[in-house]
Amino acid sequence: MVTLHFYQDTDTDNQRIAHYQLTNPSFTATPQQALAQASTDPDRLPVLALQDNELVGFFVLVKSAGVNEVGADPRTAILIRSLSVSEAYRHQGVATQMMTVLPDFVRQAFPEVKELTLSVDHGNVAAQKLYAKLNYLDTGRRRYGRYGEQYVLAYRL
Repeated sequence: MVTLHFYQDTDTDNQRIAHYQLTNPSFTATPQQALAQASTDPDRLPVLALQDNELVGFFVLVKSAGVNEVGADPRTAILIRSLSVSEAYRHQGVATQMMTVLPDFVRQAFPEVKELTLSVDHGNVAAQKLYAKLNYLDTGRRRYGRYGEQYVLAYRL
């Protein structure tokens, strides 16, 4: 079972990040890139997905003004960015498990948050199917990223 933990700048978490396998980071940032951004932005909170004490997934929660980039309400929404699954754990349901435990994780850490939001590239069909299966709804809002159009999706808590 996957559990979520906020990244801490410790030897343990840094070793986990150093050994994370993501050789083709299409549609996402690497954990190292995401951590570099988070180091200068206190509203970016890196999250580790662990299974049997191994780092199997990674993403960043963005709160406050950072939520504006997808047109969500910064008072009640939190943005999911840079989601990835380590290559050694792909096709094992890790992303589904991560996204399934995320609502309770966010409710505990941020009781004021009423919506999870994210953007997904138009070409990332696998991710779109995952989010649809987990009841993320298309808000109708669009943004443009490195690979073109992105759909903004939301999940009500």
